[in-house]
Amino acid sequence: MSHSEGTQGSAGDIGQGGGTGTVVRARHTEQPTAGIVHDLGNLIQVASSALNRLARDPSVSTAPALEPVIASARTALQRAGALVRETIGKAAEEPRDIEHTDLSSCLAEVEALIRSAWESHIRLEVRVGSDLLAAKCNRLGLQNAILNLVFNARDAMPGGGSISLDASMAGHGRAARIEVRVADNGIGMTRETMARAFDPFFTTKCSGLGGIGLPMVKHFAEQHDGSVEIDSALGSGTTVILRLPAALRRSE
Repeated sequence: MSHSEGTQGSAGDIGQGGGTGTVVRARHTEQPTAGIVHDLGNLIQVASSALNRLARDPSVSTAPALEPVIASARTALQRAGALVRETIGKAAEEPRDIEHTDLSSCLAEVEALIRSAWESHIRLEVRVGSDLLAAKCNRLGLQNAILNLVFNARDAMPGGGSISLDASMAGHGRAARIEVRVADNGIGMTRETMARAFDPFFTTKCSGLGGIGLPMVKHFAEQHDGSVEIDSALGSGTTVILRLPAALRRSE
Protein backbone atom coordinates (compact mmCIF):
# COMPACT_ATOMS: atom_id res chain seq x y z
CA MET A 1 0.00 0.00 0.00
CA SER A 2 1.10 3.52 -0.53
CA HIS A 3 1.80 4.76 2.63
CA SER A 4 2.19 7.54 4.93
CA GLU A 5 4.85 10.10 6.00
CA GLY A 6 5.81 13.51 6.64
CA THR A 7 3.54 16.48 6.69
CA GLN A 8 2.55 16.13 10.32
CA GLY A 9 4.18 18.74 12.55
CA SER A 10 6.99 17.96 14.97
CA ALA A 11 6.97 18.83 18.65
CA GLY A 12 8.64 22.08 17.77
CA ASP A 13 5.73 23.04 15.54
CA ILE A 14 3.22 22.61 18.35
CA GLY A 15 4.72 25.19 20.61
CA GLN A 16 4.45 25.38 24.39
CA GLY A 17 1.78 25.81 27.01
CA GLY A 18 -1.74 26.53 25.77
CA GLY A 19 -0.65 26.37 22.13
CA THR A 20 -0.72 22.57 22.12
CA GLY A 21 -4.47 22.34 22.64
CA THR A 22 -5.12 24.90 19.93
CA VAL A 23 -3.15 22.94 17.33
CA VAL A 24 -4.77 19.63 18.26
CA ARG A 25 -8.24 21.13 18.00
CA ALA A 26 -7.39 22.70 14.66
CA ARG A 27 -6.19 19.37 13.27
CA HIS A 28 -9.33 17.60 14.48
CA THR A 29 -11.42 20.26 12.76
CA GLU A 30 -9.46 19.97 9.51
CA GLN A 31 -9.57 16.19 9.24
CA PRO A 32 -13.25 15.67 8.29
CA THR A 33 -13.11 18.44 5.67
CA ALA A 34 -9.83 17.18 4.23
CA GLY A 35 -11.24 13.65 4.23
CA ILE A 36 -14.23 14.64 2.10
CA VAL A 37 -11.89 16.39 -0.34
CA HIS A 38 -9.75 13.25 -0.43
CA ASP A 39 -12.72 10.99 -1.21
CA LEU A 40 -13.88 13.36 -3.91
CA GLY A 41 -10.35 13.33 -5.32
CA ASN A 42 -10.43 9.54 -5.59
CA LEU A 43 -13.75 9.56 -7.42
CA ILE A 44 -12.65 12.34 -9.74
CA GLN A 45 -9.51 10.30 -10.55
CA VAL A 46 -11.77 7.52 -11.83
CA ALA A 47 -13.70 9.92 -14.04
CA SER A 48 -10.57 11.66 -15.30
CA SER A 49 -8.83 8.40 -16.16
CA ALA A 50 -11.86 7.20 -18.08
CA LEU A 51 -12.21 10.46 -20.00
CA ASN A 52 -8.49 10.50 -20.82
CA ARG A 53 -8.86 7.08 -22.38
CA LEU A 54 -11.78 8.34 -24.44
CA ALA A 55 -9.78 11.35 -25.61
CA ARG A 56 -7.03 9.08 -26.96
CA ASP A 57 -9.45 6.92 -28.96
CA PRO A 58 -9.93 8.11 -32.58
CA SER A 59 -13.31 6.44 -32.98
CA VAL A 60 -15.11 7.20 -29.75
CA SER A 61 -18.51 7.49 -31.32
CA THR A 62 -18.31 4.07 -32.99
CA ALA A 63 -16.67 2.06 -30.21
CA PRO A 64 -19.25 0.08 -28.19
CA ALA A 65 -16.50 -1.16 -25.88
CA LEU A 66 -16.13 2.36 -24.53
CA GLU A 67 -19.71 2.50 -23.28
CA PRO A 68 -18.82 1.06 -19.84
CA VAL A 69 -15.98 3.58 -19.58
CA ILE A 70 -18.41 6.43 -20.12
CA ALA A 71 -20.77 4.87 -17.61
CA SER A 72 -17.96 4.59 -15.08
CA ALA A 73 -17.10 8.28 -15.43
CA ARG A 74 -20.73 9.24 -15.08
CA THR A 75 -21.17 7.09 -11.97
CA ALA A 76 -18.04 8.50 -10.35
CA LEU A 77 -19.23 12.05 -10.85
CA GLN A 78 -22.65 11.15 -9.49
CA ARG A 79 -20.99 9.73 -6.38
CA ALA A 80 -18.96 12.90 -5.98
CA GLY A 81 -22.19 14.86 -6.02
CA ALA A 82 -23.73 12.47 -3.49
CA LEU A 83 -20.81 13.05 -1.13
CA VAL A 84 -21.27 16.80 -1.35
CA ARG A 85 -25.02 16.53 -0.72
CA GLU A 86 -24.46 14.17 2.19
CA THR A 87 -21.95 16.56 3.78
CA ILE A 88 -24.22 19.57 3.41
CA GLY A 89 -27.16 17.70 4.90
CA LYS A 90 -25.39 16.30 7.95
CA ALA A 91 -25.98 19.31 10.20
CA ALA A 92 -29.76 18.97 10.00
CA GLU A 93 -29.83 15.21 9.68
CA GLU A 94 -31.97 13.19 12.06
CA PRO A 95 -30.65 9.84 13.33
CA ARG A 96 -31.17 7.09 10.77
CA ASP A 97 -31.66 3.39 11.14
CA ILE A 98 -28.44 1.45 10.70
CA GLU A 99 -28.06 0.39 7.08
CA HIS A 100 -27.50 -3.23 6.05
CA THR A 101 -25.15 -3.29 3.06
CA ASP A 102 -24.92 -6.24 0.68
CA LEU A 103 -21.20 -6.78 0.07
CA SER A 104 -21.57 -8.64 -3.21
CA SER A 105 -23.39 -5.82 -5.04
CA CYS A 106 -21.38 -3.16 -3.22
CA LEU A 107 -18.04 -4.61 -4.35
CA ALA A 108 -19.37 -5.27 -7.85
CA GLU A 109 -20.01 -1.52 -8.22
CA VAL A 110 -16.52 -0.70 -6.95
CA GLU A 111 -15.00 -3.25 -9.33
CA ALA A 112 -16.91 -1.83 -12.31
CA LEU A 113 -15.68 1.67 -11.50
CA ILE A 114 -12.08 0.55 -11.27
CA ARG A 115 -11.78 -1.92 -14.13
CA SER A 116 -13.07 0.39 -16.84
CA ALA A 117 -10.74 3.24 -15.91
CA TRP A 118 -7.41 1.69 -14.92
CA GLU A 119 -4.61 0.73 -17.25
CA SER A 120 -3.79 -2.91 -17.94
CA HIS A 121 -0.61 -3.04 -15.84
CA ILE A 122 -2.76 -2.99 -12.67
CA ARG A 123 -4.62 -6.27 -12.14
CA LEU A 124 -7.58 -6.52 -9.77
CA GLU A 125 -9.12 -9.72 -8.43
CA VAL A 126 -12.34 -9.56 -6.39
CA ARG A 127 -13.56 -12.53 -4.34
CA VAL A 128 -16.73 -12.59 -2.24
CA GLY A 129 -17.56 -15.46 0.12
CA SER A 130 -20.72 -17.39 -0.67
CA ASP A 131 -21.95 -17.31 2.94
CA LEU A 132 -21.50 -13.58 3.40
CA LEU A 133 -24.02 -11.71 5.54
CA ALA A 134 -24.82 -8.04 5.03
CA ALA A 135 -22.60 -5.51 6.83
CA LYS A 136 -24.05 -3.04 9.34
CA CYS A 137 -22.70 0.12 7.75
CA ASN A 138 -23.39 2.93 5.33
CA ARG A 139 -23.08 1.69 1.72
CA LEU A 140 -21.54 4.84 0.23
CA GLY A 141 -19.14 5.13 3.17
CA LEU A 142 -18.01 1.52 2.70
CA GLN A 143 -17.41 2.03 -1.01
CA ASN A 144 -15.38 5.17 -0.32
CA ALA A 145 -13.33 3.32 2.30
CA ILE A 146 -12.61 0.50 -0.15
CA LEU A 147 -11.70 2.96 -2.89
CA ASN A 148 -9.24 4.62 -0.50
CA LEU A 149 -7.60 1.26 0.17
CA VAL A 150 -7.52 0.23 -3.48
CA PHE A 151 -6.05 3.56 -4.61
CA ASN A 152 -3.38 3.24 -1.92
CA ALA A 153 -2.59 -0.25 -3.20
CA ARG A 154 -2.30 1.03 -6.76
CA ASP A 155 0.01 3.86 -5.70
CA ALA A 156 2.26 1.33 -3.96
CA MET A 157 2.87 -0.39 -7.32
CA PRO A 158 4.19 2.33 -9.66
CA GLY A 159 5.42 -0.33 -12.10
CA GLY A 160 2.20 -2.31 -12.00
CA GLY A 161 1.13 -5.37 -10.08
CA SER A 162 -1.80 -7.24 -8.57
CA ILE A 163 -4.43 -6.17 -6.07
CA SER A 164 -6.79 -8.62 -4.41
CA LEU A 165 -10.05 -7.59 -2.78
CA ASP A 166 -11.58 -10.31 -0.61
CA ALA A 167 -14.73 -10.24 1.51
CA SER A 168 -15.44 -13.09 3.94
CA MET A 169 -17.07 -13.96 7.26
CA ALA A 170 -15.22 -14.13 10.57
CA GLY A 171 -16.69 -15.28 13.88
CA HIS A 172 -20.18 -16.48 14.71
CA GLY A 173 -23.39 -15.21 16.28
CA ARG A 174 -23.23 -11.76 17.79
CA ALA A 175 -19.45 -11.74 17.33
CA ALA A 176 -19.78 -12.23 13.55
CA ARG A 177 -17.80 -9.79 11.47
CA ILE A 178 -17.41 -9.03 7.80
CA GLU A 179 -13.74 -8.94 6.81
CA VAL A 180 -12.70 -6.98 3.72
CA ARG A 181 -9.05 -7.53 2.81
CA VAL A 182 -7.23 -5.36 0.28
CA ALA A 183 -3.79 -6.77 -0.56
CA ASP A 184 -1.10 -5.60 -2.98
CA ASN A 185 2.34 -6.85 -3.99
CA GLY A 186 3.86 -3.39 -3.94
CA ILE A 187 6.65 -1.67 -2.03
CA GLY A 188 5.31 -2.41 1.44
CA MET A 189 5.89 -0.43 4.65
CA THR A 190 8.59 -0.19 7.25
CA ARG A 191 7.66 -0.76 10.90
CA GLU A 192 7.97 2.96 11.47
CA THR A 193 5.56 3.77 8.65
CA MET A 194 3.03 1.18 9.84
CA ALA A 195 3.13 2.67 13.34
CA ARG A 196 2.04 6.05 11.95
CA ALA A 197 -0.08 4.99 8.99
CA PHE A 198 -3.36 6.04 10.64
CA ASP A 199 -2.05 9.40 11.85
CA PRO A 200 -3.89 12.24 10.08
CA PHE A 201 -1.75 14.09 7.51
CA PHE A 202 1.17 11.61 7.77
CA THR A 203 2.16 10.53 4.24
CA THR A 204 5.01 9.11 2.18
CA LYS A 205 3.48 10.46 -1.02
CA CYS A 206 5.31 13.31 -2.73
CA SER A 207 2.16 14.86 -4.17
CA GLY A 208 -1.61 14.59 -4.10
CA LEU A 209 -3.90 14.16 -1.12
CA GLY A 210 -1.76 11.81 0.96
CA GLY A 211 -2.17 11.29 4.68
CA ILE A 212 -5.97 11.36 4.70
CA GLY A 213 -7.15 8.08 3.20
CA LEU A 214 -6.17 5.61 5.93
CA PRO A 215 -7.32 7.87 8.80
CA MET A 216 -10.68 8.22 7.04
CA VAL A 217 -10.94 4.44 6.69
CA LYS A 218 -10.23 4.08 10.41
CA HIS A 219 -12.81 6.78 11.22
CA PHE A 220 -15.41 5.00 9.08
CA ALA A 221 -14.70 1.63 10.73
CA GLU A 222 -14.91 3.02 14.26
CA GLN A 223 -18.14 4.87 13.44
CA HIS A 224 -19.70 1.50 12.70
CA ASP A 225 -18.18 -0.41 15.65
CA GLY A 226 -15.58 -1.96 13.38
CA SER A 227 -11.82 -1.90 13.12
CA VAL A 228 -8.97 -1.76 10.61
CA GLU A 229 -5.43 -3.12 10.76
CA ILE A 230 -2.37 -3.31 8.52
CA ASP A 231 -0.01 -6.21 7.82
CA SER A 232 3.03 -5.20 5.78
CA ALA A 233 6.75 -5.64 5.27
CA LEU A 234 9.09 -3.53 3.19
CA GLY A 235 9.42 -5.06 -0.27
CA SER A 236 6.69 -7.66 0.35
CA GLY A 237 3.45 -5.75 -0.19
CA THR A 238 0.67 -4.75 2.18
CA THR A 239 -2.65 -6.15 3.34
CA VAL A 240 -5.24 -3.94 5.03
CA ILE A 241 -8.08 -5.70 6.85
CA LEU A 242 -11.33 -3.81 7.42
CA ARG A 243 -13.73 -5.48 9.87
CA LEU A 244 -17.39 -4.50 10.25
CA PRO A 245 -20.28 -5.96 12.27
CA ALA A 246 -22.43 -8.44 10.38
CA ALA A 247 -26.19 -7.97 10.19
CA LEU A 248 -27.49 -11.12 11.82
CA ARG A 249 -30.45 -13.05 10.49
CA ARG A 250 -33.61 -12.96 12.59
CA SER A 251 -32.99 -16.45 13.96
CA GLU A 252 -29.50 -15.60 15.26
